[in-house]
Amino acid sequence: MQPGVRKACIRALAGAALTLSLTGCSYLGVGTASGGPRATTEAQAAMARPMDPLARFASEAAPGSSGAVTLASGQTVSAFLLRSYNAASGRECREVQYGQASDTRSQVFCNNGVQWVAARPLLRGGAVARP
Repeated sequence: MQPGVRKACIRALAGAALTLSLTGCSYLGVGTASGGPRATTEAQAAMARPMDPLARFASEAAPGSSGAVTLASGQTVSAFLLRSYNAASGRECREVQYGQASDTRSQVFCNNGVQWVAARPLLRGGAVARP
């Protein structure tokens, strides 16, 4: 076999091995956004839990709308849907600002395909960049 042809065969085999190993990882949910079988289990667990009242508000409200939300603690607060956007993961996310006039907070909720769940803030300190 000629040296140039041999190198081309080795490269082709290495590429095929890499493709097969990455395909196996995606099936197991390693390093993928879809999550594989593990994501199915998490989605089933999410279905068993009732949705957070703020998450329910985020799922039903349109950007710019407001309403009163009774938290799990029993406290009723004003809620305002600041914005809706698609995260880098492809999930739809919505930012809700809530609280009393002197003490407001914001929380991001994202749709995981089953229900809306709280997501981590985009920036350190809980701040979320706004356009």
